Amino acid sequence: MINSIKDDLTSLVNSHIELAQAEAKESVGRIAKSSGLFITAIAMLNLAIVFVFIAAAYYINTLGFELWVSFLFVVGGLTFGAVFLGLLAKRQASKITFGTKTAKSVTDTVNTISNLRPGSK
Repeated sequence: MINSIKDDLTSLVNSHIELAQAEAKESVGRIAKSSGLFITAIAMLNLAIVFVFIAAAYYINTLGFELWVSFLFVVGGLTFGAVFLGLLAKRQASKITFGTKTAKSVTDTVNTISNLRPGSK
């Protein structure tokens, strides 16, 4: 009877493991599919943005500027925006610290443990 219970329990655990593996495979497949769709959507949005800038250049051309000057205005605006965002990114990156809180915590813990040992003073 104990062997039967043990076999049933082993079978149950194995079944749960197989179910978990099947669910993981299904989830990975769905993640891959959705990632591909998301990347395609981002690529299409980037292309749409390019066309918006081209349309802006042609609109500036209708205001009386030469076509090449209109495109130059758009390029200048994009360059200004890129420099501005780059400076913001640099400012944010300078605020990044790696592990200073963790290092201080580990140092404090080591010091505390060292002070607890008999004869360490």
